[in-house]
Amino acid sequence: MVTDSALTVSQLNTYVKMMFDSDSRLKRICVVGEISNFVNHYKTGHCYFSLKDEKSAVKAVMFAGSVQYLKFRPENGMRVYITGRVSVFERDGVYQIYAESMEPEGVGALMIAFEQLKKKLTAEGLFDNSNKKPLPQFPQKIGVVTSPVGAALQDIINVLSRRYPIAEIVFCPVAVQGVNCASENIKAINQLNTKNDIDLIIMGRGGGSVEDLWGYNDEQLVRAVASSKIPIISGVGHETDFTLCDFASDMRAPTPSAAAEIAVPDIEELYQLTDNLIFRADNAVDNYINTKKDYAKHLAMQLSLLDPRRIIENRSGEILSINKRLDIAINGIFAKNEAKLSVLSEKLKLLNPLFMIEKGYIPVYSNKKRVFEVNQLQKGDTITLNFVDGQAVCDVVDIKNTEN
Repeated sequence: MVTDSALTVSQLNTYVKMMFDSDSRLKRICVVGEISNFVNHYKTGHCYFSLKDEKSAVKAVMFAGSVQYLKFRPENGMRVYITGRVSVFERDGVYQIYAESMEPEGVGALMIAFEQLKKKLTAEGLFDNSNKKPLPQFPQKIGVVTSPVGAALQDIINVLSRRYPIAEIVFCPVAVQGVNCASENIKAINQLNTKNDIDLIIMGRGGGSVEDLWGYNDEQLVRAVASSKIPIISGVGHETDFTLCDFASDMRAPTPSAAAEIAVPDIEELYQLTDNLIFRADNAVDNYINTKKDYAKHLAMQLSLLDPRRIIENRSGEILSINKRLDIAINGIFAKNEAKLSVLSEKLKLLNPLFMIEKGYIPVYSNKKRVFEVNQLQKGDTITLNFVDGQAVCDVVDIKNTEN
């Protein structure tokens, strides 16, 4: 009977799985396609997705052991190369790809990971300028976080010693590439932040490939740089190299040497500036003193004008001048009045009867009345003639009228 040769579903799926597993071509296969239905199972760390092209699709799974080595985060719509094996999932009777590695098509995995993490941290505001701390103008202690054997350390020390030898360097040796790069840099930054006398941190290394610099794109290190209470200058790689630590730091420098240049002022320029300031200060003090001297002289002159003795002397001179003017005025008045008096005196003389008598004009009185005309007299009248020194009494013996 047919039922005697029937297989159970499990037996069928096991048989098909054995056939898949025995095919050597399916044990190591590379497939290219577009990711869809991507699910990241966070509890187990496994990733489940489909790989498709224009006509078909195939299920795929990547277990946590392989996921941990991914340099980027897979996303729907991303075209990738999957390397792994093809087998059957017996429970569902579905064949699928068991991915062991994954690489993005076109752009490298590291660049995709870089852009993905950059986008994430930018959205969080980790790179905002408002979070940047100002660099100290005159740092006294500078933490240097770099490799003890690389050229970057000597470059930084040489620049700092030449430009600002009074600054003290606190060196923290770290790995600048490899698996320990991020953790050692995080530890160094945290240790320096526990000190109260570190003014600035320079973190850097020389140039290298993207892989060499990849430790400086580690998310935890980037967060440590951004959260540092001490300002950090990032001088990682060469001028064209950019890491996420550059964006998180308070200042990005194109090279470690440039980071040291930015960190400190040039002491020779400070000497020149100091000399210039001293010169300007001396001139300012001299000008101030001279101005105050002139003002003091002005005040002394004003005070001398207010000196009572000076006032008395000035008033005495004014009084003498007034006295002279009064004497001249009085003498003038006296002279003028004397002249008037002389004129009036002469006039009075002319009106004085005695003056007229002295001139020979003798007043004639008759019966105590003044006689002015001969017609006022008659023969036999007694008349009185008044002279200066006395009177004469006469009798009229004859009268002659000039009109006859």
